[in-house]
Amino acid sequence: MSAVAVVLQARMKSTRLPGKALCPLAGIPLTEHIINRIKAVTDFDHIVLAVPDSPTEAPLIEMAERLNVIIARGPEEDVLERFLIAADQVKAQNIVRICGDNPLIDRQLMRLLIHTHLKENTDYTVTSDSIPLGTGTEIVKVSALKKISSVTMQTKYREHVTTWFHDNPTLAVQSRVPAPVYLRNKSHRLTIDTRNDLTLMGEIFNEFYTLTSPLLDLQKVIQFLDTHPDIAQINANTPQKNWRSQPK
Repeated sequence: MSAVAVVLQARMKSTRLPGKALCPLAGIPLTEHIINRIKAVTDFDHIVLAVPDSPTEAPLIEMAERLNVIIARGPEEDVLERFLIAADQVKAQNIVRICGDNPLIDRQLMRLLIHTHLKENTDYTVTSDSIPLGTGTEIVKVSALKKISSVTMQTKYREHVTTWFHDNPTLAVQSRVPAPVYLRNKSHRLTIDTRNDLTLMGEIFNEFYTLTSPLLDLQKVIQFLDTHPDIAQINANTPQKNWRSQPK
């Protein structure tokens, strides 16, 4: 079977929320929550934390080493190159892309994506549904990433690793996977990019996180936000940069 690596892209530097990678949620750093959530899936071979090759990343690296996570260092702005370095480091043929902003990735969807990607042997696999921002992931074949790297140095494609597949749908074999029903057509913002995002996520973790149940049930979280619009509204007006609309 082709080796699968989960690559978590993260960094200490953030324009809108500096140091967010280690911001505490229920007393535990954001990135640690993400790593623990990834480990609960198990349908892969390696977890790699892909960070910029910079001294400022030392606290993040120290935390990852404590959790026995492999570290890959690469260019800060060229995230595509960082992913290729991570893949080469563990000899992976496929990458599960996880963003360091998202402590509530959906584990069921992640398993579905990995299974479909390997079964159908596609270049790129993602959900076909509109789901809450911050709950999804993507699977990509390393050979496809190498192809992108060889044909473009454009910032849009180097920084946002999988944008190329959306802009060039006929140039790669792609799969679209239906999301679990509880995720479909939900517009909640479950990513952390601003102070309001962090405030909302803090409310969620204060409501659901316990030492005996540290992995939040995303279905219950969505039900909670559906029935508590005052809380869901905390970050509802946060603008999200639409990088797919940038010119080629």
